[in-house]
Amino acid sequence: MRFMLIALTVFVVGLAVSAEQNGDRPPSSQVCSIKVSGMFCGECAKTVEKAAKKIDGVKAAKVSQQKGAAEITYDPVKTNPDAIAKVLTDKTPFRAEAQRRGNQQ
Repeated sequence: MRFMLIALTVFVVGLAVSAEQNGDRPPSSQVCSIKVSGMFCGECAKTVEKAAKKIDGVKAAKVSQQKGAAEITYDPVKTNPDAIAKVLTDKTPFRAEAQRRGNQQ
């Protein structure tokens, strides 16, 4: 009986720890697409990429002048696609706009 009680206690504590670790925390990073208008060369893309990487919460940025877009990996706790687009518009000579996917708002 004592063994059963100890085993049950260990099991319940293990479940509690596991549930706490897998809580409703947001993912550590997400990826968004930002449309960037007005880029004409590779240097334009580098300018946008450098500006994006300076934004708090942005982990990585890939910018394509040919596609007129930036693919941004960011921490959703620190920033969001609209905020990133606003900073890019304010800090570069280009117009940036967050792209919506599916039912994202």
